[in-house]
Amino acid sequence: MVDKQDTLIEYPERILYNGTIRTVDENETVAEAVAIRNGRFLAVGGTAEIRELAGPETDEIDLNGRTAIPGLIDSHLHLRNVGRDLNRVTLFDVRSIDDVLEAIGDAVETTTDTDWILASSGWHESQLEEERLPTRYELDAVAPDNPVFIPRGGHVAVCNSVALDRAGIGEDTDDPDGGTIVRDPDTGEPNGVVLETARTEVVEPVLPDRGYEDYVADIERAMSELNSRGITAVMEPGLERDELRAYQRVAVDGEATVRTDAFVRIYGADDVRDAGSYFYREFGTDRLKIGGLKYMLDGGVEGARLTEPYRIVSEVQEQEDYHGHYLLPEGGTEELQEMYELAAERGHQVQTHVVGDEAIETLLDMYEAASAVRDIEPLRWTAMHVFLPREEDRERMRELGVVTTVQNHPTFLGRNMELLWGQERAADAIPTRTLLEDDIPVGGGTDAPVVPWYPFESIWWMVTRQTVTTGTLGPEEAIDPAEALRLWTRGSAYVLHWEDELGSVEPGKRADLAVLDRDIVTCPPDDIRETTVELTLVGGEVVHEDR
Repeated sequence: MVDKQDTLIEYPERILYNGTIRTVDENETVAEAVAIRNGRFLAVGGTAEIRELAGPETDEIDLNGRTAIPGLIDSHLHLRNVGRDLNRVTLFDVRSIDDVLEAIGDAVETTTDTDWILASSGWHESQLEEERLPTRYELDAVAPDNPVFIPRGGHVAVCNSVALDRAGIGEDTDDPDGGTIVRDPDTGEPNGVVLETARTEVVEPVLPDRGYEDYVADIERAMSELNSRGITAVMEPGLERDELRAYQRVAVDGEATVRTDAFVRIYGADDVRDAGSYFYREFGTDRLKIGGLKYMLDGGVEGARLTEPYRIVSEVQEQEDYHGHYLLPEGGTEELQEMYELAAERGHQVQTHVVGDEAIETLLDMYEAASAVRDIEPLRWTAMHVFLPREEDRERMRELGVVTTVQNHPTFLGRNMELLWGQERAADAIPTRTLLEDDIPVGGGTDAPVVPWYPFESIWWMVTRQTVTTGTLGPEEAIDPAEALRLWTRGSAYVLHWEDELGSVEPGKRADLAVLDRDIVTCPPDDIRETTVELTLVGGEVVHEDR
């Protein structure tokens, strides 16, 4: 595999040899060694032939039989929010309401009476013994004076009484459009749980302000953490202007160790008109690009727009004919269609959050109409998440050239999916094998910090379909480890127009690489989630080393 025509002009700066290098090229080649020069892979092949290329200054790393893979690409990860959550009360490992209350109580001990207590979002009530969210009153018992805000994923949060009061939520407060203030069924008083826009448009605006310098710190903190997980590139879905400026500073200052494809958050047609200036920026770095526009059409597990109604679940969902929410611009479906047609006309890639089957159908109607303005297939418009695509939806996706990205939400959300949607719909959710068999391009990811930013837990879920509390959901939709690795590398690279630069270990591509403590393709499936990363390279430079 070594092309010696050019290899002797300059020595490689770094060689890794004596390993199992899963290149994830078209032929799934497994090599022993790789040479790197000027931030790119120079040659890939056997140990002896690659080591022949070394010069006196070449850094040679003996892998001692370890496995190396292309740097992982999370095609849907809120990187800045990961950095934010690393500085919050962490709830990943809580297993009961008491655990939650203990974590909040410990935080109270280190703050003043008026400071907010903010928790991380990557947890779920289904991991708790009680399988429910805490109430405002339980939080009041450990934090009577501090406002407490506990986000769960991207669509739900729990507040104590002080936080509700600061947000102006009381017994007579109406639900906002597209959201729900959950109430005690006996008293009618808010119980502390807020869904969708009740969280994002009522509570979150009263949280402590965070600005540009905070964002820069978040980004740098998150990149270091992600490198330790083998992640070298991400799609950042839905940035606001100040956040994008912070990314630009980190990238231009040479501090970016994760390549970022940033998507600009839009809320309506005017945002598409105003977004044009983003796409003509040259950052002078290969670590940041502006990929396109992001819109949210429906909610999460509790708010996805479904054709058939949700199940009634005491103290969780008690509406008899509840189908979830659409999240529409002020101008309704007409403005939504205008928004997509403008994006097509201007040649922007669009990624839309869509979960429920009814919302998927609506989105494809919009995409199809926009494709009459301009062919969207080369733009790789994306339907993100697609929990419940029907056969006719998948056929339309293929015909329109729509791509998708999937994440391991059921790892934590599986129990709630069963409760709210019923076992059949929960098992059908995120039909990864079917999507691949239908020739729909798929990228892998986590949606962190909605769930933890652990790529090998995501790959483990793809391979086993196991959840934290409700066993296995939809085992017929499992894929094999090599396929899962492909989604996290080549698949994500394709979705993000990076396939010529990233996603496989091949001469000429950027030298992003992760060295693992095990071979995730051949180890027992249940061992995949325990994988640790011992070395990470971005552009041939070491950005993480587990000593």
